[in-house]
Amino acid sequence: MKENTKVIHYFLVAVLLITLLVTVTNVKVDAAISESTTIIDDFESYASDDELKSTYRLWSSDGNAVDWSLSQERAYDGTNSMLIVPKEPFDSWIAVSQHFAVSDWTDSTGISFWIHNDADEPLAFNFDIKSESNAYGQEGTFIASLKEDGSSSWEENSFDSMLIVPEDFAGLIRIAWDQFTGKSWQCPQGCDNDLDLGLVEGYEFGYNPQGNSTNKVYIDSISLWGTSEGGLGDSLAPEWATPANTFNLTYSPAPIDNPLKGFLPFSDSAAWRIDDNQLPYSMEFFYIPLNDIMTNFNEFDWSKLESRVDEITSRGNQAIFRVYLDYPHKPTGIPQFLLDLGLETRDYDYESNGGPNGTSVAPNYNDENLQLALLQFIEALGDKYDGDSRIGFIQAGLIGFWGEWHTYPQDGWTPIGSWYGELAEHEDGIATDWMPSLANQRAIMQGFDDSFNETKILARYPTEFNRDLNIGYHDDSFAFQTLPPSLGGKDWHFAGRLQANQVMDKWKSEPIGGEMRPEIQIEMWNNDPPQYLGEPIEGVQGEDYYKSLELTHASWLKIQEVFQTPLEADAIERAREGSRSLGYEYFVPTAYVNSDSGHLQAAIHIQNTGVAPFYYDWEVDIAARDENGEIKEWTTDWDLSYIIPNDEETGDTNEVLLEWSSNTSNVSEGRYDMLVKVVNPLSEIHSDAKGFHFANEEQEDNGWLEIGHIEVKGTR
Repeated sequence: MKENTKVIHYFLVAVLLITLLVTVTNVKVDAAISESTTIIDDFESYASDDELKSTYRLWSSDGNAVDWSLSQERAYDGTNSMLIVPKEPFDSWIAVSQHFAVSDWTDSTGISFWIHNDADEPLAFNFDIKSESNAYGQEGTFIASLKEDGSSSWEENSFDSMLIVPEDFAGLIRIAWDQFTGKSWQCPQGCDNDLDLGLVEGYEFGYNPQGNSTNKVYIDSISLWGTSEGGLGDSLAPEWATPANTFNLTYSPAPIDNPLKGFLPFSDSAAWRIDDNQLPYSMEFFYIPLNDIMTNFNEFDWSKLESRVDEITSRGNQAIFRVYLDYPHKPTGIPQFLLDLGLETRDYDYESNGGPNGTSVAPNYNDENLQLALLQFIEALGDKYDGDSRIGFIQAGLIGFWGEWHTYPQDGWTPIGSWYGELAEHEDGIATDWMPSLANQRAIMQGFDDSFNETKILARYPTEFNRDLNIGYHDDSFAFQTLPPSLGGKDWHFAGRLQANQVMDKWKSEPIGGEMRPEIQIEMWNNDPPQYLGEPIEGVQGEDYYKSLELTHASWLKIQEVFQTPLEADAIERAREGSRSLGYEYFVPTAYVNSDSGHLQAAIHIQNTGVAPFYYDWEVDIAARDENGEIKEWTTDWDLSYIIPNDEETGDTNEVLLEWSSNTSNVSEGRYDMLVKVVNPLSEIHSDAKGFHFANEEQEDNGWLEIGHIEVKGTR
């Protein structure tokens, strides 16, 4: 329903000309809690208006007719709907009803139907059930749920005696059986309100044409909902689903090297990695100095960055990279033109930053020329690479040692003596702070957010100034300095920072990545559950890998050692499962396909059995494959990027239903397999691009997931 729907008072004349005050209150209900349906009438079986009128009969209070007929102008799940139009002189009440042999509706939760109120004013009406010659419907305050076409959620509404359909509304309405009571006009002394669903004889739509003289009403897809007959189960199903066109699919773990997730190596180690079968992967990481790219203000040479990205693409993988100014014990990444302009630098030689024999150079990050150059670079980087399918993620970088947004121990608070070597610079016994001002840090992060709308950016630390930006995070000491104090860690550990900055749920929209601390990358897989329990590092041992994953919802981790060091069989399996457990895993438990009435229809349920969403809106295709293997493809408007994982604590599946339809005019008669595929856009550049695979046995190596079969009997 429209959010600006107002509470409106309407005077309505019902069977007894009772004046009613109607109030509507909206509460959103997630569509995933809806239950399956069984079609009663979708109006596709009628060949003419005469056939329709032999089934649906009219009752009117004053003996005047309304026009009720088949319509192809508006419909929900096929070609036809039933159209009801008032005719002058207008009656005070009419009912269009269907009567049939006694039916058992006990195996259902309520009634569902699609309605379009084609008028600029709300429509007030009743839906009644006939059982044992009595009418049961809406009396007093009752609840019904509405779902407007195009919406993924139901709105639960409270009504008073009449159902109010908003102006120009088109969508589904559901009413549970416990909202039906005996109609007061048939028993003035009080009614027996027990509706016997085992003896249902019919139903009717009733409304007041005098009070709704401009309303054209379309009705379609009258259904029982919450049915379990035919094995449809208790999950959301499309309105057109039947037992015959429902297919139950089987879970099977998705491959380890699904795109944009899992463990990954450094790209420059390709020549000396061991067999990729030890640990398949779909991404590679590299560092690159800024002076390899930026030659002057607003002047750039992208050739070296392009070469690195293209090399990774040639292996069918997507790149992650970080640009740096200062990498301890490597040549400086500062562009020469900034040094020529007098950029101040500081030498340092910290043993923990790569060994005692080299000297590194840190720039004055608050230099105005440097700040300007960084903002220009970020804007240019976004202009060139935002949305580039060769790139999976970009780390913000640029600031601090390794571009990791810290200059520890030059942090403004470390005292002389607490650092085990000499401080490079200190004042009054405290290390000076080499980081940029908070204003400059904020500006750089804002620059990334402004410059990238598609490609995901990750920052090293959660902070107050990046909390509300569309930017994720990377934990570069994963399973070693991840857990918060409540789980034995520290408040400055990664999850502690997430908590302090109130971004524990940011993973639902922005990715979490990182790196496992190099010293623990091999030995932790010797333990079950994986955890580094070797010689203490800095006085401590490692953290539980899966507890770290549970808190962070990480999608990928750099873990170079397992790509270059042979592991024992048990350790390999733990590492493989650790990689597979990162990020998303999409399982399709149920699918529906249909080819009736000249239409192709398909729908799938999707559950995310992983720990994080898939963060990109990749194209999803549907195909029909004939018995000769020929494929006809269509592109859907489906978006998988918002499907969050199942909730293990509550048992909620967070299941999503996606629906699609087309016509059969360009499909010949015959039997077809119906297929679904998520398209890795990198495949347009390189044929070996890693394919997106669902966690289903029915998933084929070619990327297609087989979801069911149809028989096309002819075109219309």
